[in-house]
Order: sequence, then structure tokens, then C-alpha cells
Amino acid sequence: MSPRPISSLDWRGAAEDATPLVLRRASVLDPRAGIDAVHDVVVEDGRIAQLAEPGSVDRDDAEAVDAEGMSVFPAFFDPHVHLRTPGQEHKEDVETGARAAAAGGYCGILAMANTDPPVDTAADVRSLRERAEAEAAVPVGFLACVTRGMKGEELTDMAELADDGAAGLSDDGLPIRSARVLRRALQYQRLAGLQIALHEEDTELSGKGVMHEGLVSATLGLEGIPGISESTMIERDAALARYEDARIHLQHLSARSSVVAVAAAKEAGVAITCEATPTRLSR
Repeated sequence: MSPRPISSLDWRGAAEDATPLVLRRASVLDPRAGIDAVHDVVVEDGRIAQLAEPGSVDRDDAEAVDAEGMSVFPAFFDPHVHLRTPGQEHKEDVETGARAAAAGGYCGILAMANTDPPVDTAADVRSLRERAEAEAAVPVGFLACVTRGMKGEELTDMAELADDGAAGLSDDGLPIRSARVLRRALQYQRLAGLQIALHEEDTELSGKGVMHEGLVSATLGLEGIPGISESTMIERDAALARYEDARIHLQHLSARSSVVAVAAAKEAGVAITCEATPTRLSR
């Protein structure tokens, strides 16, 4: 199937003059809509206009693609990407990262704030949003830091960041080690209307570990990271969120004990969500 992202055509406004597209005999899967069948898919003005019986659409004004054996899904959304802008554009930037997302079938992405320098002011957010508007193939949202310089000490101006379009708050890559600072952040976050995404790690326990602590790390002679370095921080932060009636999101979980801690927090009524990534699952 063509990697051309329908969502980006719609967002960029280019679809208004685009030639209609027919994907013939595609396997269409949309669990939310209860669709799991072979269809001819008609795309007009950047949107799906019709799901027809396979082989039934014959339009002279449309570009036709033989999609038999291929699948069509609702576009994906990635809430955790690293565009490395500003500071490390040789690794990735807004334009290349958004193009990669579009080619992979993603209709939007959220970029983390742990850049060089970190995204911790409203001016930073404005600059990035303007760049994305000019360069990105799909919608890009930008998180800003919870603390200035990601130092875990002084809170950023969350209200100002929200006013200038920050999609959320995170010191991703570093934990908020001080419970006092996180409690203040949860109080302020609620007023600003932004959600905090947390990197959960007790660095005193993780130390210089390079993989999960267990039989394999011992066999290889590598310093391990115990699962409790993550799960104990989750338990602390879930308790703070419950006390402050706040919502938190936990990033890239990697330990079974962390899943248990999240389940217990949900059972206790904490507004908590979490994510996992392939790189973390491989540890």
C-alpha cells in the first residue's frame, strides 16, 4: 500500500485538490467500529468516503491501488517520541521524525522535552510548534518540562506553557526525586490543565545498571537494575496522585512489579495510565 498518510494530507490541506484514491480488495480492520472484512476503500478529500464491496468500485477519476493481501487500519498515534530538536538535530529533527511517523502510518506524535537545552519555557514551545506547522507531515505535539532544566528543583511556569500550547509535562529520562517537588507539581498541574508524564526510577537503586537484575545479568557479569527501582517510585507517585486527586501517566514501564503497582493503584481509585515500549520490554 502507498505510504502516503491520509491524515497528513487532511491536516496539511493538500487533500482538497488531491485525486480520489481507491484501495481495491483491502483487508479493513477497525475494532472500535466492528469492521473486519475485505472492502474497496474510497478516499476523497483526504478522508475515507466509502467502504464498498470488494471489486465493486470502478471510477475513472480515481487512482486505483490493488491492495489485495494488504491491510488498512485506523491511523496510529505515538505519545512518546524523541525529535532531538533543539540541540541534536544530527540524530533527528521535526521534519525527519514526522516523515518517519507518516511513513509508518501514524496520524500524530508527541515529542518529549528532554532536548539540549530542555523545552522548559513558553518561547521554546512556541518555536517548536511554528517549526512543526511549517515542516511536519503529521500533527506534532510538544511536551514541556516539569522542572526547569530538568533538575528536579524548581517548577516550570505550567500555566504559561499551557497557554502557549504545550501538550503535557514531563522530565522524561529523569525521575522527579523529591516527593515535595512532585506534590507541588501535581497541585500546579491541575490548575494548568496539563497532565504529567513520569519517568519512574529510584536512581539510588538502579545505580549504573545496564539491564534487568537477575540470572542473566549475573551470568553475563553485568550490573543489573532491580525491578523495585521502578515499582517503588510508582507506588510513591501513585500515593501522591491519590492524595492530590491528580492524574498521572507513567512512561516506558519495564518490570512486572511495576504492572502490579499500577494495577493496585487503579484498584485504589488513582487516575493513572501507563505505557510500554519495545526497548524497555527487551531489557
